[in-house]
Amino acid sequence: MQIRTRKHVLYAIAGYIGVSAAIYFIFRKFGAPFVAHQPLVEYASAMERFWDFQAGSLWGFVLIGLIVLITRGYRNRQLQSPGRGTSKKELSLLLGYMAFAQLLGLVLGKLFGFHAISFHLAGSIYGNHEHVKLTEMLVWSCYNFIVYAVLPVVYLMLKKGYTLSQLNIISNKNVLRDTMVIIAILIIESIVQLGGLSDALLHLSPRQILLGGFAAFSFNLFGTAIPTAVFLFAILYPRFKAVTNSAIVPIVFGGLAYTALHFFDSWMVFRSPGAFLTSLSALFLQYFMPGVVKSVLTDRTGNPWVHMWAYHVIVPHVIIDTPHFVDALILKNE
Repeated sequence: MQIRTRKHVLYAIAGYIGVSAAIYFIFRKFGAPFVAHQPLVEYASAMERFWDFQAGSLWGFVLIGLIVLITRGYRNRQLQSPGRGTSKKELSLLLGYMAFAQLLGLVLGKLFGFHAISFHLAGSIYGNHEHVKLTEMLVWSCYNFIVYAVLPVVYLMLKKGYTLSQLNIISNKNVLRDTMVIIAILIIESIVQLGGLSDALLHLSPRQILLGGFAAFSFNLFGTAIPTAVFLFAILYPRFKAVTNSAIVPIVFGGLAYTALHFFDSWMVFRSPGAFLTSLSALFLQYFMPGVVKSVLTDRTGNPWVHMWAYHVIVPHVIIDTPHFVDALILKNE
């Protein structure tokens, strides 16, 4: 089993290198039109963005090593899932539902005059050139919470007979142990992101940090953090494991699914085949490795909520997004 796992690790790394090499040439040919919609990096060249993404991925590998080291002695970390046959059937249903929900989010967003409803609010991480209205924030967070967290759980409980424990929604195996993991990763990642991505938070007034931080936490908690924890890591991920019977393949699938959930992010450019291809490439480089890290955190702890607190709702969505909410809500420095 260990030999098979090592092989899968090598295959996954080789696959990532191969995809990155292909993306390198895509960026060289088509540039990076998506940066025009990312104020934080809008003056960066395609090659600068490519190597920024690679630096982020390299840090992702380091972080995975740290997670494995921290959790090396852990026991009782098995996620609950149905058998392989049932998991396969439910995966088909759930992935189809995910695609439908993304398309519906696109349609509803345009009907309301907003950006497409994806897993990141417009302006998240990279900023936005126009103010995102409070109404759009509310619609975005409510839609994602209901569609990706509430409805799948209600369906699986009422129609399939699962309990919250069987869906991994309730997880109290090792609260103290998981809290220590959360604190360790949260501190490390906060330092890295403030130093390497943006330190704009440190230039806000206490009032702006308090109000903007509360808004960033609240909207992102319901709009992306809980939906990710419930739909992807409590429900989908255990079924990836049951179907593949592998230690590594589900982690890769987790990264790919996390990427797909951001398909209609506001900075994606669809105006031409070249622009779409380079945007899709950037989407992969942006989200695949964070999805892998979240998968590893879930797999190593057996708790789909650990990644949410350690590596999602606070970092990056409070640490990096608070200035965007301050700007969107026009919270002046007083």
